[in-house]
Amino acid sequence: MEGVSKLFRTFGKRSKPKPSSPLPEGVCHQFSLAETKIATNNFDDKLLVGEGGFGRVYKGFIDDCNRTVAIKWLKVKPEEDLRKDLRTEVVLLCQLHHPNLVRLIGYCIDEGVNIVVYEFMVNGGLSRKLFRDDHDRLSWKQRLKICVGVARALHYLHTGVKQTIIHGDVKPANILLDKNWEAKLSDFKFSNMIPPGFKFVKIRGDGDSTTVCGTLGYLDPEYSSTERLTDKTDVYSFGVVLLEVLCGRKAMDFKWMEERQGPRNLPEWIKKLQTRRDHQ
Repeated sequence: MEGVSKLFRTFGKRSKPKPSSPLPEGVCHQFSLAETKIATNNFDDKLLVGEGGFGRVYKGFIDDCNRTVAIKWLKVKPEEDLRKDLRTEVVLLCQLHHPNLVRLIGYCIDEGVNIVVYEFMVNGGLSRKLFRDDHDRLSWKQRLKICVGVARALHYLHTGVKQTIIHGDVKPANILLDKNWEAKLSDFKFSNMIPPGFKFVKIRGDGDSTTVCGTLGYLDPEYSSTERLTDKTDVYSFGVVLLEVLCGRKAMDFKWMEERQGPRNLPEWIKKLQTRRDHQ
């Protein structure tokens, strides 16, 4: 990812990272662990706004409590080192500028922790709004606005920068909503760049520098079979998201689909319904 910082203009204030930093100098602000503790009242559970396999997200306050941010403490297993993924996400987000991409404030790798600090999204993630907030359903107008926002973000990544960037993990959990219900694509740890003159990135899964991407249910079947990552990989994942927005069903809702003795994922379920309709 060293070349990324040369492709785009540098973002934010220049501050010299600590010797242990895996990131190029001056890409964005480096917080200390002490600063993140102050911002979250020592990671108070009352400020917890999200939790999953990735770790925990807290609502935090910086700049003398005048600025609200989201502080994501990334979960690290004993055998894992998230620095490569952290580097990918931080270097990209610090230098990409689009209203439908989440804005990165800074990061923290102090004392062995992996923390990323983002702008705070008042309305949380699309996943929660689609599948968990039963009393706060999205209107069709809001759903359309959200989908258009994600499409604009992907168009920018695929065609608006010098090298095509593949997000690699487009799904509702990675689509955040601001106070105006504007969608912002987040979580770039699985992102890859297609080299100039190439139409795809080869994923070998053998420990090379390329990041294997995707989440079960959103993976492009062609990518899975050919190991070739293209912009169409993101387009397929976005198509699954569109189906979820339209149907209000998860891409992999095993219980619901088993009850109907149907396919195990939403795209196959839609294909089955379409085939049945065509034969009626």
